[in-house]
Amino acid sequence: MDNNEITRIRDQFQGGLWPQFLERVDINGLRGWKGQSVHFKFPVVAIVGENGSGKSTVLKVAASAYDPKAKENAYYPSAFFLETHWDKIQGVDLGFQLRLGDEAPTFSIRKPTERWSFPDKRYTREVFWFDVARTLPLDSTAGYARVARLAAGEIATEDLSEEYRQRLSYVLGRSYSNARFARPDVNEKRAVGLLKREFGEISQFHQGAGEDTTLDLIQALQQVPKYSLVIIDEVEASLHPRAQRRLVKFLLEFARSKRTQVIVSTHSPYVLEELPPEARVLLVPTPDGPSVLYGVSPEFALTRLDEVVHPEAYVYVEDRTAEIWLREILAQHPDGSSLLSRIRIAPVGPANVVRMMGGLADGGKLPHRALAVVDGDTESAPGCIRLPGQHAPEKVVFGDLKKLSWAALHERFGIGAGDLHTYLDDAMLNPDFHRWPVLVGDRIVKSSVSVWEIVATEWCRVCLSAEDRRRVGDSIHGLLATGA
Repeated sequence: MDNNEITRIRDQFQGGLWPQFLERVDINGLRGWKGQSVHFKFPVVAIVGENGSGKSTVLKVAASAYDPKAKENAYYPSAFFLETHWDKIQGVDLGFQLRLGDEAPTFSIRKPTERWSFPDKRYTREVFWFDVARTLPLDSTAGYARVARLAAGEIATEDLSEEYRQRLSYVLGRSYSNARFARPDVNEKRAVGLLKREFGEISQFHQGAGEDTTLDLIQALQQVPKYSLVIIDEVEASLHPRAQRRLVKFLLEFARSKRTQVIVSTHSPYVLEELPPEARVLLVPTPDGPSVLYGVSPEFALTRLDEVVHPEAYVYVEDRTAEIWLREILAQHPDGSSLLSRIRIAPVGPANVVRMMGGLADGGKLPHRALAVVDGDTESAPGCIRLPGQHAPEKVVFGDLKKLSWAALHERFGIGAGDLHTYLDDAMLNPDFHRWPVLVGDRIVKSSVSVWEIVATEWCRVCLSAEDRRRVGDSIHGLLATGA
């Protein structure tokens, strides 16, 4: 993640430098949605979820929010949500909240029975939609087979700008000396992209899928005016992980430079890893329609899309720090080995995400048994228990061990007590307690994870109370017994 770019965008966005912005959509009556809202809290937002979770629905509703100046670029719910012999589209209510300078107007688009109903006043903004059809090979796209067979020359050509050609080279990790779109003599409306490399020029008929897709996208984005809304379905399509990361970095810079809003859907953790927490939205299918989770970790999002492991129950925590500490606490329980073999401890993101997952589990809205475990400095909630202490894990563990003169940590680390205690004391002077294991690890040449595992294990040996050990272990026992 480019933290400097993220900080610049965050500061400018919070400073009101995006004069047009779609802040929220409400969806009721479409494909299992029952009035849930999706908030867009950052200029570039990724919607993630398994197939059928509602990602495309969110994108299509967002694209319908505005009335573009160019009518050929208009997107309407009637085109996205077709009524067929098998699909009755009725009782639909789509709500929108916009940001227009200092104003925040709201309105609805409805389809109570046969016809869509629009508000008297629609707000104007350019909208650009890129769906998975952009990933089709050029020779399988309507009209291009004839171009491939019959073209004998060009009647016009348009070069990609130097700036955007460099962006293309950066994303794909190749040096292109030129990028252009030629209009063939057999059909000037069917432009063909060409890339020039060290061995010569190659057309989109023979480019790799990632080159073909990205060239079209970059060329289209070059034409996007300021303040527009750009929507990209399956942004990672045809790209390898490094190219996915670089494309997201390009989109961030693009959004900042043009003050555009970008909404993408994805199945890729690499895309999520390049975005800040407020830019990640996970859709979790439930019997009551999708649950919308914000700020999820890429790791948790990936677990929702994968089936490699099949634990009996999930235990949700904030981060790897809490995961390791909880694992060590459970290991001290008489049935710890059995408990740990039957659950999966999953870091999911900030405390609000953990609490929301606990609420969903408590309400029976997840497809599996689950429990949430929040840090000691977080207020509990339904479906949640708390880790020991009244503070964040690092503060509790380091603070308790310091009161005991660091117990036998010098033996566990294999370092003289004098030096180790100095390193530990110095680390605790740093106001960022999350960095304490990092700072100690730097001094003794160990990873921060290794340092935290050793410190947490020693804390459990000398500081863990019988009450906390029983409370946490019994909660997991109870979780596994539910519905057994």
